[in-house]
Amino acid sequence: MKRIKIFKALLLYLGLLSAGNLLAQELVLQSATAISEPLVVSIDRLNNIYIADKKGNLKQYTHGQLNQVFSPQQTGEITLVEAWNPLKIFLFYADFQEYIFLDRFLTSAQRYSSRDLSSFSGLITISADNNLWVVDYVDFGLRKYNINFRQFTIETPFDLLLDPDNYEITFIREYQNLVFISDKASGILIFDNMGNYLRKIPVKGTDYFTFHKDQLYYLTNNGRELVAQHIYSSQKEVHSLPESALFAVSYDKHIAVITEDSLKIYKKN
Repeated sequence: MKRIKIFKALLLYLGLLSAGNLLAQELVLQSATAISEPLVVSIDRLNNIYIADKKGNLKQYTHGQLNQVFSPQQTGEITLVEAWNPLKIFLFYADFQEYIFLDRFLTSAQRYSSRDLSSFSGLITISADNNLWVVDYVDFGLRKYNINFRQFTIETPFDLLLDPDNYEITFIREYQNLVFISDKASGILIFDNMGNYLRKIPVKGTDYFTFHKDQLYYLTNNGRELVAQHIYSSQKEVHSLPESALFAVSYDKHIAVITEDSLKIYKKN
């Protein structure tokens, strides 16, 4: 009888592992940097963190310390930053309906109008093949635009995926040949790189997500928990954070916690 109880307890433990478990992992503060009113965040493959503020500045932080600043002459709130390729950083301005590319020195040569793509694009990001993924609010769908041929090559309507009367798309990113879109009303939608809908992670209220290796990261519990969910399975871990975060980024053995007034780098112990 005792062996049966032990076996059942083991099965329960394994089930909790597969469904996701809370990690009371110690986080040791490595650095703390004062920032002001962060709006959007990105991280490149070299682990530099980019934070755009409400004044229209984009700041690059290396090991938690300010390294470079992009302050455009035409100021406006940046809607999305994609900095995975540090040699070609992408910025989208929803208010201006414009996008630009920055080089590794955070300098830009030209702005491009997104009105050539749609009467109104909710979000735009760069694809893995240096084209554009467009969340088109006029045609209400996901579209891929080929920059060289100046035409759309993929069009996926949202009609059967999102409630047209209740949705709020907050972020889009391509990663490992998959396209992820967060809708605060329903969850994180996942498409393949041909625009075919695959599945949804039913986590509501998500503003932003990021990746490290095969893990998708997003915040829950009012920013007090960072969920690490495996991209190709349902397995997940939940990291308890020392403070409520607006954004959180995981890389190597570190977690960057971004609040209204600070960027703190913690080391996982």
